[in-house]
Amino acid sequence: MGGRHAANLLKGRVGGARLCAVCDIDAAARKRFEEKVQAYADYKDLIEQGQPDAVVIATPHYFHGEIARFCMERGVSVLIEKPLTVTTLDAKEVLKTAAAHPELTLAVMLNQRTNPLYVRARKIVKAGGVGELRRVNYIVTDWYRSQAYYNQGGWRASYKGEGGGTLINQCVHQLDLIQWICGMPEAVTAECITVNRDIGTENDVTAVFEYENGARASFTASTHELRGTNRLEISGDKGRIVIDKRKMTVYTLTRDEKEVNATTQSGYGFVTRTKKVYRYNLKFLWDFRYGQQINIIKNFVKAIQKKATLISPVEDGLNVVELINGMYLSSWENTKIRLPLDDEYYNNKLLERVAEEGNND
Repeated sequence: MGGRHAANLLKGRVGGARLCAVCDIDAAARKRFEEKVQAYADYKDLIEQGQPDAVVIATPHYFHGEIARFCMERGVSVLIEKPLTVTTLDAKEVLKTAAAHPELTLAVMLNQRTNPLYVRARKIVKAGGVGELRRVNYIVTDWYRSQAYYNQGGWRASYKGEGGGTLINQCVHQLDLIQWICGMPEAVTAECITVNRDIGTENDVTAVFEYENGARASFTASTHELRGTNRLEISGDKGRIVIDKRKMTVYTLTRDEKEVNATTQSGYGFVTRTKKVYRYNLKFLWDFRYGQQINIIKNFVKAIQKKATLISPVEDGLNVVELINGMYLSSWENTKIRLPLDDEYYNNKLLERVAEEGNND
């Protein structure tokens, strides 16, 4: 992703910004850009010698917090690739540093927030368009990863390298959408397992989120199913939203469920509804070519210029990390986890997983 962000900036696709330097510990990665911009092997050298106005951090997850804090303490605005950090403990340290630097622009790469279907769905839900939340179902199984993918090695699919597997790698955007559109749950129960792959972390996740009003959200994700599904359904007592790939259907009931239940004298109960369909086609072509991430980078630049409000401010990254940590802890301990969780406790449990992984190498 770092290479893609750098290429978009280098080719002038982000108005108001230009690529002045890159940093990577991998010499081959630096070589792609070093003839065009300054290239560094140490991020501290880039900040102190290159003196950029802003940076995009696209490194393995564990380095996000460390680099972000270093940049902020030297007056540099920061856009952090997802996830914000691996743990809520580290995330809160980032937010503490961010709070000490209100003059900076600080964001996290939650690029699904630029998909017009999810933007519209959020507006509908927040405006009460489907009534009180009753049920959410999100199934995303279209991220197929073969054993060959994992055999490439590196930092992925390990607790030591990235803090987990599919959940912390692929699921960040979808979990953000659930909490961004429907709000944070108060508890989570999850199962994270490995199916048909020789890896030490999960590639299959099933979870149930519980909301204060009694609503439930079910979340299912995997990277081992061929030609999978990506479907979000949000149901309230006055309607339903269904988003499937690049189409959203909104059903609005003429009466809410409470009224139908109270007034039905015989039979099962019935209500009429209206239906409206929205599509994500023309913008999809742009996003497919350059990546949805470029939309967040453009917004980040405009926010620095005081021309826009951040779509995904750095504070918003904490909720996703909270959900991920809660889901892992629930799976490890086979129990329901209340949110917010104990930051120190989770951090220690993760360190135990890292140690076990090291012993099995």
